Amino acid sequence: MRHVLSLVSVLLMAVFAVPAPAQIAYLPLAPGCAWAYSDGAGQERLVEAVGPAVIQGEDVVELVWTEPDQVYHNFWSLGSTGAVYLHAAYNEDAGFVASYSPPIMYLAAVVATDRCWTSTARIYWSLDDSVDPGLVESITYCVTADGPLTVPAGDFESVTVEAVVPIASASPGEAAHDALGRRLTAGSRVADPRSFAAGVGLVKEGVWELTTYGGPTPSVAASWGEVKTRYR
Repeated sequence: MRHVLSLVSVLLMAVFAVPAPAQIAYLPLAPGCAWAYSDGAGQERLVEAVGPAVIQGEDVVELVWTEPDQVYHNFWSLGSTGAVYLHAAYNEDAGFVASYSPPIMYLAAVVATDRCWTSTARIYWSLDDSVDPGLVESITYCVTADGPLTVPAGDFESVTVEAVVPIASASPGEAAHDALGRRLTAGSRVADPRSFAAGVGLVKEGVWELTTYGGPTPSVAASWGEVKTRYR
């Protein structure tokens, strides 16, 4: 009888020792992932996870966003709980570049409508800490909606996130950009709401709606030096 009880105890311990499954990220970051979008008027946008990189000593994944009038890059990581962090961004066409220390928590691990969180970061106008204007800014993100969302790629359970304060440019004469490096409409200080689906990524941003997505494929890591040469 004691042997039976011991066996039951061992089995119960094994069951309760099994770790909970990891939360599915709202922004898959495997190199090789790709997303295509349409604005419904014939314009297309392509987003690609081109590979791992290093920003300010931290391992990140680089996403490249190609739109008809601009190309911009941003660098991301996932926290152990599923939170999504933004480390840096630059825009090829507008000369904008910024990195954030500590990285901005772009999506919290647990999202719910009306939930807001604030990330405070020092902004460097470079991909490292070599250009420091002494600017510290707090950016507040809020989940403004959740539920089913239909786009050309299908039907998704999504959460919509809005930024209260976009990032300004290093030079007052330049156009404003959001924290991802996207140049905003002239005179605008409001970024478009972004809707994400777990395990899929961004499904809608303003007029841009997801049409196809897939990946990943193998890729080679890039050093910080290699990354830096891309925006010079």
